[in-house]
Amino acid sequence: MNVLDAQSIDGDFAPSRSSPPQPHDAAVAAVLAAASVALLLMTVNVSDGGQTTAHDPDALGVALCVIACAMVAVRRPFPVTTALVALAAAGIGGMLGYSVAIPLVTALVLAGNAAIHADRAASWLVGAYTGIQIAGMAVGTLENDAVLRAIGGFAVGLVPVLVGRVIRTERTRTAEARELARRTAELRDRDVEHAVAQERLRIARDVHDITGHHLSAISLQAGGAGRQTSDPVARAALERIHRLTTEALGQTRRALGILRANGPAALTPAPRLAHVDELLAPARDAGLAVDLQLSGRARPLSDELEACAYRVVQESLTNVVRHAGAREVVVRVEYGDQELRLAVDDDGVGGPPRRHGGGIDGMRERVALVGGGLDAGPAGRGWSVRATLPLEAVA
Repeated sequence: MNVLDAQSIDGDFAPSRSSPPQPHDAAVAAVLAAASVALLLMTVNVSDGGQTTAHDPDALGVALCVIACAMVAVRRPFPVTTALVALAAAGIGGMLGYSVAIPLVTALVLAGNAAIHADRAASWLVGAYTGIQIAGMAVGTLENDAVLRAIGGFAVGLVPVLVGRVIRTERTRTAEARELARRTAELRDRDVEHAVAQERLRIARDVHDITGHHLSAISLQAGGAGRQTSDPVARAALERIHRLTTEALGQTRRALGILRANGPAALTPAPRLAHVDELLAPARDAGLAVDLQLSGRARPLSDELEACAYRVVQESLTNVVRHAGAREVVVRVEYGDQELRLAVDDDGVGGPPRRHGGGIDGMRERVALVGGGLDAGPAGRGWSVRATLPLEAVA
């Protein structure tokens, strides 16, 4: 059961806190009542062959017209009740011979309103009551073909309810579609944020490893040189270097937040393009045919550039294994004169919406940190990731 069908019949007879009466509804009710009473007072009692075709206007007729039209003022909190009361007042007035054209139309509109806001059972209750009332009025005021008049009147009474149910169904579908779109957007944003956060954490770990290795090396060399020199000035300088690098390493660890709970974080070798073969094994184990193509003259790169290139290839291969449905993937590493070019192309058949995720955003952010650029998107049958890294960051 959807949200709109959560109301019960009893709930339709009780005030609705979410739909209080509105001032403009009262104004409409007043206008309708005034017009209905005016039309009633203008009615002339005409006799045709000894039978009266209209009832003289009196207090009862005015009261029935006002009651039927006044229901518009409280149609929001009491959709079913107002429809039934308006139909009863208009039906009684019609059977007594009063001119109730405006109250009757008002009652039919209120029946449609009840079908829009009430649940299925309450709607069909209103529909049945409306059909019976219109059928009774048709039979009571017209003499010929009573059965046909009754059937036609019942059908006319059902029309507003059927229209109201159609409107309700469309509103329900629209509300469900909007809710689905909202939830989908929330899940997508959450996945992107999570992936970007994971990539940032990975970058933080890389920065820690790179910085930690250098600071540790400086600290060890300064400490060893300080113990070997006999120059007091040089020894003091080297000891100061040793102390500062040790403090800097500790602050780096705390700032990046990657210390283990059971002790200091272990330092791992910084990933490098020379180790890119290690990334191909998991992809091959997953059944992919992986082709690694190296071109250009390999040269020493800065640790930042090495780690960035390595992570781009790693994330691209991970995406291929997880999402692409591919059979083959080609990894190209090209050393140019001014830039390092990376390309990972697969022959997967997945659609673009499934491919756009936080991993690509994380790679693009990582590449931007070293002044490069990254493009990812469909290429023919498969998917292509291409990164360009400037070689100014050489060690």
